[in-house]
Amino acid sequence: MPFTLVFLMNKITIAQLQAFVWTATIGSVDAAARRLNVSQPTISLRLKALEAEVGLALFERFGRGIRPTPDGYEFLPEARRILEGMERLSRHAGPQRVRGSIKVGCAEGFAIVCLSQTLELLHELYPELNPELMVATTLAIEPELNAHRLDLAFLVNPTESEGFTLIPLGAQKTSWIAAPRFNLPAEVRPHDLTGLPIISNPVGSINHRQVREWFASAGVVPLRIDTCNSVAMLAHIVRAGVAIGIYPSKMAEEDVGNGRVRLLKTSPPVADAPIYAKFDSRNDSPSVRAFITTVRRVLSQMDYLTEVT
Repeated sequence: MPFTLVFLMNKITIAQLQAFVWTATIGSVDAAARRLNVSQPTISLRLKALEAEVGLALFERFGRGIRPTPDGYEFLPEARRILEGMERLSRHAGPQRVRGSIKVGCAEGFAIVCLSQTLELLHELYPELNPELMVATTLAIEPELNAHRLDLAFLVNPTESEGFTLIPLGAQKTSWIAAPRFNLPAEVRPHDLTGLPIISNPVGSINHRQVREWFASAGVVPLRIDTCNSVAMLAHIVRAGVAIGIYPSKMAEEDVGNGRVRLLKTSPPVADAPIYAKFDSRNDSPSVRAFITTVRRVLSQMDYLTEVT
């Protein structure tokens, strides 16, 4: 039977609809609670109250999780329509209506370059918006976003995932970087580095793939690659002259200026790394849009990203 929630909204709360939609979407009360930043018992109580209002069982056990009943599946599109309508209304209320917490993941190199400026502007534009930040490699952040434990992420070359929106921000210039003590030629080729200490992010990361593919372009393999899960520590190790690595050129500006490292001119060059904002398409909320807009404003003032090609 068709549902007409509009006639029940004096009894059904937005919080109950959010609990229902996210539990139905993710298939887990615990995960929905993490997504909405409330306790698991709170979600359970909201679902029970909602079922009492509509007079129907909306969920059933399925393996280790739960799924909507046939009535629940029929209820779901109308519940989403109501929530989407509320979000559209809130967008017209102006920046002062953007409030609450937002869980944001940032690829570390990107964060080092522009996160402090982004937070400063965000505090000015949206004083009631409180970011909860996760900074790591894209390899570590993207699974958290895909599991709905983050609202938004800024990632290097992320994967396309069904149900998620990707917004291109530009391409991050990356380079081989080395301390002067290595006394490398003006133009560096893979054979020049095969016997030298190399450091990268862990296996599976974009950074590690950049390193491997650069050497593979000449059919050679470096003698050893040490790995480090932190881009900041990787840069510190390169700056100390212990190893040579690839990381965002913008991160090295100060060190290049004072002669502590060199941006290596290489053949082949290291490909620029595209940066995207990624979020669940059903969570196109004012908070998500506000954060993305703020990042865009910061990037427009920096000589950092090039156009994605």
